[in-house]
Amino acid sequence: MSWRKRESHISKDPVKRKKQLENLLLSKKRPKTAIKLGKIIPLPDDPVYKNNIVKYLEEQYYLPETKAPIILEDWQKKEILDPLFNTKTEDSLRRYSLALLSTPKKNGKSCLAAGIANYFLFQEEDDGEIILAANDKEQASWIIYSKLIKSLRMNKEQYKKVRIGKDFIENKRTDTVVRVVAQNLTTSGLNPNLTIFDELWAFELETSRKFFEELTTVPTRKEPLILIVSYAGYDEVSLLHELYTKGLKSDDDSFFFYWINENKASWITEKYLKKQKGRLRPSTYLRLHENRWTSSSEIFINDEIYQSCVDPFLSREPEGKKRIYIGVDIGISGDCSALAAVYREEEEVLLADHRIFIPGEEKIDLEDTVERVILEWNDKYTIEELSYDPYQFHRSAKTLAKKGIPISEFPQSQGNCVRFSQNLFDLLKARKLRLYSNPNIREHLLNCYAVQTPRGWRIVKRKKARKIDFSVALALACLSAVEGEGQEPYTLEDIENMVNPGTDYQQNYGKW
Repeated sequence: MSWRKRESHISKDPVKRKKQLENLLLSKKRPKTAIKLGKIIPLPDDPVYKNNIVKYLEEQYYLPETKAPIILEDWQKKEILDPLFNTKTEDSLRRYSLALLSTPKKNGKSCLAAGIANYFLFQEEDDGEIILAANDKEQASWIIYSKLIKSLRMNKEQYKKVRIGKDFIENKRTDTVVRVVAQNLTTSGLNPNLTIFDELWAFELETSRKFFEELTTVPTRKEPLILIVSYAGYDEVSLLHELYTKGLKSDDDSFFFYWINENKASWITEKYLKKQKGRLRPSTYLRLHENRWTSSSEIFINDEIYQSCVDPFLSREPEGKKRIYIGVDIGISGDCSALAAVYREEEEVLLADHRIFIPGEEKIDLEDTVERVILEWNDKYTIEELSYDPYQFHRSAKTLAKKGIPISEFPQSQGNCVRFSQNLFDLLKARKLRLYSNPNIREHLLNCYAVQTPRGWRIVKRKKARKIDFSVALALACLSAVEGEGQEPYTLEDIENMVNPGTDYQQNYGKW
């Protein structure tokens, strides 16, 4: 191509030259475009997306599952995004400052929330602050954060515009930042224009309410938004239930309330729901997959399930050198102390023996009761693992370890209680736990209630007089049997290095 003077590119016609200059100025302000999927796509911070979140998400927000921009369903666009972001007040500002989106589980709430955070990161005001509010650092808000990071990494035009840290994302051009903030961290100095609460049903404590209130919208932002995505919780008094009641009244023009019970997502099939219905407790299924309020506690199992697991031909104290797993639950003065020994036959767990020691006026002598029985079982069977909660059993564990019993400490933290409770329920529901008939076993199992926690549900007793100690011992033994060797048994040196009861351990017990 031959060289031309710069002046030769400019028209001598005044009208045309004016148009050329206008286009030149516009091109400097407007970001360049990117070619994606065979067509020209604007860059993520292009003004063309302003006030058009649907277009933005369908061109810029990538899904990890498809590695392509999201294809929004009609109900998501017409019932959520269009009214939430396009309904204006008289001064042309977004009407809603608070939004509650509640659908059954797996209908894309977290994915949509991550997409909205992505939109705010590139299209809302400069120096913005996007807060993902977590109940704790292990809570589900990390799901939104993870989805957001994955979407950024799959969109090379977005990825090169951000800086990603362990718990923050920063837009390098606008200084807008995304942070994950847990309720045990300080919220002073935060000035969010978008705050997302994921699974608000888990915000149960008074500290959670205070945390929510501290992250309310601030007057220094032009169009701030609090976005809550959650399925139903429990019908007792709670923060989420209060917002649900407020939404039903429809007396706040700034509150966008969207609550459905049906599964509108095209990917939710009848086969999937049928499978979930067969596995989950009835109230859990209603809460998760029909988005209905339930009670936070219910009977663990009914007598029909218990009777279906009773094998009239199963012998207590079976013959032969069985490889047994033992669970221990200790109560010195108030509660019972219970032992459960189980063994495996293929995929089934069978109860070999049990003991329940009821305290009298004096405390139970562990050496003459629990330790004696364990040593008798050690002579008769092969003990693979003895699982115990170290609270009130430290000395006995140390004694048994010296005599060669393979022990495994299992503190009854909330997470551990959820693990053994779910495992016991799965075995009972699937009829893979075989029990011999015994009225005490039936009583302890039917006394159990299931209580939902943020980490899952666990077994508890509703009344102090109704004992469930054998159920806990059985659950510990069954978890060891199902998981096989599990944690390596403690050595004598490990036991010697453990803290002594009555000092630091008891002070820290319950925090683990």
